[in-house]
Order: sequence, then structure tokens, then C-alpha cells
Amino acid sequence: MPELAPIPFARLNLEQVRERLLAAAAFGEDLSPDQLEALADKLSTGLSIYIEATQNRAPNTPRPAVLGRACLDFRGHLR
Repeated sequence: MPELAPIPFARLNLEQVRERLLAAAAFGEDLSPDQLEALADKLSTGLSIYIEATQNRAPNTPRPAVLGRACLDFRGHLR
């Protein structure tokens, strides 16, 4: 099996976690601590890849400080 590029690999990991959790919820299955740890590791790996990919593509333009606004939305814009 050929090695996947980072983004498709991350997407695959996240989809596998989602499917496993949905199946467990649908059938009332209990997941062991080891299974949960493995799912958490897959989730962490997938999210790390996405974070790295999006931070490298973001423009490095400084944002002006807006007084009284410390919260960022999902795009990194001040709210």
C-alpha cells in the first residue's frame, strides 16, 4: 500500500476515530482504556498534521491589536 500524503493521512485517521466512536455509541459498546488511548493518539496525530499544514500556509502578516478583544474565531480572526 502506498504511503499517503500528510493531509489524506490525517483525514483517514480522523475518519477512523469518528467511525469507531459512532459504532461504539450505536451498539452500546464499552471501549477499554487501551482502545480509547489508541483513538486519542490517532486523533492527536491527525489534528497535529492539520495544524502544521494550516500554520505553514497562513500569511505572516501582523495583526493590529484591538483593545478589549482577546478571543479568536476558528479562522484565527479576532472577535
